[in-house]
Amino acid sequence: MRTQMTMLGPGMYSQSTGPCTDCGGTGQQIDDKDKCKSCNAKKVKKEKKVLECVVDKGAPNGEKYVFHGESDEIPGREAGDVIIVVQDQPHKTFKRKGADLFMEKTITLLEALTGCDFIVPFLDGTNLRVQNKPGTVIKPGCLMTVEEKGLPFHKNSYKFGNLIILFTVKFPDSLTSSQTQSVGTLLSDMKKTKTDDDMVSETVKLQEYSEEQRNTHHQGGTKGVDSEDEDEDPRMRGGQRV
Repeated sequence: MRTQMTMLGPGMYSQSTGPCTDCGGTGQQIDDKDKCKSCNAKKVKKEKKVLECVVDKGAPNGEKYVFHGESDEIPGREAGDVIIVVQDQPHKTFKRKGADLFMEKTITLLEALTGCDFIVPFLDGTNLRVQNKPGTVIKPGCLMTVEEKGLPFHKNSYKFGNLIILFTVKFPDSLTSSQTQSVGTLLSDMKKTKTDDDMVSETVKLQEYSEEQRNTHHQGGTKGVDSEDEDEDPRMRGGQRV
């Protein structure tokens, strides 16, 4: 150790004790003529080493691979370890759910009724042709599975997960009168809601919704307060809400 006196002012000194800078607190010092030129008597030198890490098929997110004794070394101490952590990168098409793969697909109404046929670029560079069974109708929000087209199981690579597809059906914006008649003819066996003209008071037409049509803030009430505000205000209910 080295004790150092520092003058702060006339007759004022500060004393501090710390490790010796010459020997690094070891109590040993090497003569300049005997010092190693590559490490400068520090007994440690830096070098680059290539570590090969073989990631198992289907390795889960957060899987760790440890290389024992491959980290920094200090004389008189055990060397540390190098730890490699696997992290999944996001994919533009697929999402990983364990060994299963999840994706979304938008199809037209015609494909939903008559059958879909599309190609999916897979992770291994191949192209998968996906078709549904003839006569099967795909409904909006329907989940369908392609068996054994997911990721391999971890530590059991000869088994594979499934590919799960969420379908979104895109409907046409409008139909012509001839198209309406054709659709009605094709789907004539389906039940259609019937109305009794004698029970009808008024006929109204549906139109596409827009945010400008909202009137939740103009429902009346006391002094311009709508019914929702009246329910939330304890003064309007004669007591404090629990």
